[in-house]
Amino acid sequence: MGNDRFIELVSKKLTNEISSEESEELQHCLNSDAINRRDFEFLNIYWNSNDTEFADNALAFQKIKSKIKDQEPEPAAISVSKRSYLYVWRAAAAFILLAGCSWLFYSRFVTQHDNSLAATRNIWQNKNTAKREKSTIVLTDGTRITLNSQSILKYPAVFTGKTREVYLSGEAFFDVHKDHKHPFIIHTEKMNIRVLGTAFNVKSYPNDPQSETTLIRGTIEVTLDDRPSDRIILKPSEKLIVKNGLFKTVRQNAAKLSPAETSSGMQYVLTTFTRLQQDDSTVIETSWTQNKFIFRDENFSTLAGRMERWYGVDIKFKNDALKLYRFSGIFEKESINQALDALRMTEDFNYKIKNSTIYIY
Repeated sequence: MGNDRFIELVSKKLTNEISSEESEELQHCLNSDAINRRDFEFLNIYWNSNDTEFADNALAFQKIKSKIKDQEPEPAAISVSKRSYLYVWRAAAAFILLAGCSWLFYSRFVTQHDNSLAATRNIWQNKNTAKREKSTIVLTDGTRITLNSQSILKYPAVFTGKTREVYLSGEAFFDVHKDHKHPFIIHTEKMNIRVLGTAFNVKSYPNDPQSETTLIRGTIEVTLDDRPSDRIILKPSEKLIVKNGLFKTVRQNAAKLSPAETSSGMQYVLTTFTRLQQDDSTVIETSWTQNKFIFRDENFSTLAGRMERWYGVDIKFKNDALKLYRFSGIFEKESINQALDALRMTEDFNYKIKNSTIYIY
């Protein structure tokens, strides 16, 4: 069947002027051709639409339909030339239908797709890790992030605009996909870190006395929340420590220490990261990504907080003096009991475990 005949049958079908024979002919056309079925579906959706945005097209079709009726004599008296004349009007009506259908498809389906994509771009997602849990995710730009236990990462479903921004509470290791035109920015409670493409660790738990960022490769720029105009540039192997209270701002390197004035408020120390041993490539600050729990000259209070996240327990001190004990060591596959027994070998304390709570006394 030719396309002209199909258009004529569809026009009659939609205007309820189709005969039973023509209806069977149209049905056969639809059954035998998937493209015809698609076109008929779009035409039917358009014709039955009540949207005002299509009112002009519908009105034009009605006018043409009226002209068709005005031009139609009795069936026996229709000449070949008049049949051709009537067909032109029907073809014109079908053309308006097809044009309206095309607009409907674009406005309804394409616009809905664009709106859906725009909505997706505005959606923020949260990734949470519980105690004893680690998780790795890859963002849409290719950036790979490993979350340590009890951490929260907030990030957009799709990056848009001139920057790529995420929010972190807890600890994470970032391997940022390089994109000089769209800097990557991490917001934490105390600092904001701006990068182009690099690998580094960020530790910023809400209840910890200090926050840290450790650079493995590349370059990052850090600003403190209470001093946004100050820009701290980190180079590979450097670590920034930020804390509240009375603190000295210093920069440490292999040659010398450059002290700054002591003052109150948010202060920082810029130093180098710590290797487990001089001939070992293990970096203590990122060792958790290798399932190693390393601590060096750490007070018991701070160590207990890390052990809570690592082992999924709560630790309570019945004697505050015990919080001042200092420990160094490394745990990998040890249980919580084995870890505490190892600590007891260097300092005198006792512990009792009740459900998931450990009491130190």
